[in-house]
Formats: sequence, C-alpha cells, structure tokens
Amino acid sequence: MKLSRSKSLPFLMLAALLLLPGLHQSVLGQGPESQKDKQKDQPMAQTASQPEWLSVQIVRVKPDQLTEWQAFVKSQVNPTLQKGGIKQREAFTTATFGDIYQYVFVTPIKNFAQYDEQSPIVKALGEDGARSFSEKARKFYTNWNTYAVRVRPDLSYVGKSSGPPKLAVVTWISVAPGRGPEFIKTDLLPVMKRAEVPGYLVSQIVFGGDANQYVSLTALDNYAAIDQGPPMMRVLGQQGADKLLQKTAGIVTHVERFVARFVPELSIVPPVQAENK
Repeated sequence: MKLSRSKSLPFLMLAALLLLPGLHQSVLGQGPESQKDKQKDQPMAQTASQPEWLSVQIVRVKPDQLTEWQAFVKSQVNPTLQKGGIKQREAFTTATFGDIYQYVFVTPIKNFAQYDEQSPIVKALGEDGARSFSEKARKFYTNWNTYAVRVRPDLSYVGKSSGPPKLAVVTWISVAPGRGPEFIKTDLLPVMKRAEVPGYLVSQIVFGGDANQYVSLTALDNYAAIDQGPPMMRVLGQQGADKLLQKTAGIVTHVERFVARFVPELSIVPPVQAENK
C-alpha cells in the first residue's frame, strides 16, 4: 500500500506511542510477586487499570512557536485538563530522526459515553472560557488529528520495564484486507520474548484511520541498543529471519520504522507513576 509522506508520518507517530500507558499501568498496578509471575513468558494481560482504548492526538507545532507552546502546555493546558478531570495524558515526539515539531498526546478512554458529556476544557473553564482557550491554542498549530486506538494485549509482551521507555523503535505494519495479524502472535512475539526486549507492544487503529494498520513498539534503554542489531536477527540469525519475512509475503503490504521518545515535562502523570520515576 503506497502512502504519501504527509499522511504516513502522523499515523506512524500515532501508532508508535499509543501503547505506552498500557505498559506501565499494567506493570505498576501490580505487586512485585504478581508482576513477576504474570510477566514470565506471558503476553501482556488485560487488567482493570489498563486502558482498552486510547485517544491519540497528533499535533504539529509551528517552528517559531515551539518554546512558547511548550510553556503553554505546562502552565495552562495540563492544569486545565486536570481541573476538567483528566488524570493521565502522556506526550511523545520523534527522537532525532523525523519531524521534531510533531508531538503525540495519549489519553486513556474510560468509555465512549464520556464524549456525550462536556469536554474537560468546558468543565474546567465554562463555555466562554473554553472558546477563549481554544482561540489561544490554535495559533500554535499547523495540523491536529485525533484517533481512537485499541490496545492489543494478546499480541504484546511486557518485559522488565517499570515505566515508559526513554526510546522506542516503532514499526508500522499494514496488512492486506482480510488478513489478520496472526503472524505477530505466532512468530514475532516469541522472538521478542527470547530476545528479552524491555517491551514489545502492539496496537490497532480503529477510528480515524485504516483498521488494517497494526503498529509494534519495541522499547529501548538507549540508542546503543540499536547497535546490537534487530531482535529477529539476534534470535533467528540471517537464514531464520529471511524465512520469517518470506512467511509474511502477501500479508504485510507496507512497513515503516522510526524512533520515538517520551516527553515527561509535557505529560500528566498519575501519582503511582510519578513515584516510580
């Protein structure tokens, strides 16, 4: 599937980071013993604290407004959202390679009925205040998109990380219509476990994009981890990796990959996460 540059990068940023809240909610919400038992050779389990759906907002900030925008998010946007009831909102951006003015904000969706209510901004500021707030915010952006994304714990693996990774290699996978992501569960997931990556997380775009798009996130401790080579090559070797890639022929129609990083200073972090920083 051929995608334009202007469309593919936003989807990459979306898919790259959407699972991070699920990662540390599921890990930090457990005690040491249960965490160890559930992580060992097990896919990520769905828990009460782990969001099933995520709202992902992708924005591109005007280059000459970046410093002012960052101050605006920290001093006005996040406090207003918290006053309106938002308890968790995490910020991410491209790490080194890519559009450095593009940011992603990920927020758990409690249920879709919440969108029948007033928005957090209106709850915090009232109708008139919300209009004024929106007018002020619009000057910072050249583009803004919002998506609803479903977490796929059945295709994911939580390693030893206890919080959002500093870096992550994101692989965006488009599959042919009618072809599911079974190869991720049967082939790629076991490889990631054997490679003992800090985390391997998979998600699916549902509203706002193509439902045939799946994205995996491989957590990294640092850039030096990339020098070790792809997990598939380390575990299977060249011949095994080639064989696995051949198996996906006719299923995978497009693959893109980039590196992303978490931006804590622009995020709303729940107390349990903040204590573990």
